[in-house]
Amino acid sequence: MLHALLQLGPGPHKSGEITARTTMAEDEVRRRLLQLFRAKVCYRPRFGYWELRPTPARPTDTPGLVHPSTTPLLDAALLLDDIHSRTEQAVLLHTYSPVTGERLCIAAAGAHDLRLRRELAFTPGAVDRLRQAPLDSDAPGLVMLAHLAGHDTPLREDLRQIRSAQVALTQSPLPGWILVSVPVRRLPGAPATPGAEPRVVAAVSILAPDHAQGDPLIAYGRLMSNTVQAAIESSVVIAHHRFAAAQAA
Repeated sequence: MLHALLQLGPGPHKSGEITARTTMAEDEVRRRLLQLFRAKVCYRPRFGYWELRPTPARPTDTPGLVHPSTTPLLDAALLLDDIHSRTEQAVLLHTYSPVTGERLCIAAAGAHDLRLRRELAFTPGAVDRLRQAPLDSDAPGLVMLAHLAGHDTPLREDLRQIRSAQVALTQSPLPGWILVSVPVRRLPGAPATPGAEPRVVAAVSILAPDHAQGDPLIAYGRLMSNTVQAAIESSVVIAHHRFAAAQAA
């Protein structure tokens, strides 16, 4: 639903225009729009019209942490905010560059935490390495690297264990902080192609103090995996001939 509104662009749109960008019946579209309305994600400027609320800027976020990106990330931003609200930890979204073999941070939530900002300020290079680093540097890159090879391709033991567990845990570039990462097979709201096996396109990570309470590998990993899956399932757009025709319109 959010993907359809993003495609239509700024301003109010008729319910019928939004329905044409989805694969759902009008009643289901109306029901989901009402859910977004109650969640204050969109509003109704007048009867029969719907409009996305603008995403507020975060002036207190850590400068330099997020790599410049033109990818529409509204659905992913909601996912990161959800995980941050549940854990009260900074949450990062990394993708990777097949050209440079690096992982790139393209979104973050909770990076305005005063303690985190203070420690980053006193650790030269930590922000740069959180933003961009080789895939084999730490958990976000490793959890993606473990899934980039085909299922029949032999993996080294650490990558095999990560693929089996669907979670990675390593020290972060910031001393005394850990990264717990899970793979993302499709960004929330992105089109899904029927019959195609989704490939890992990103990693969601929690950046937390190393002395965080409980077992972060189990608790954070399970929470993130469940939240990511729920977000993808609730915002998925199926790409078929109708969707393609709407895109071309």
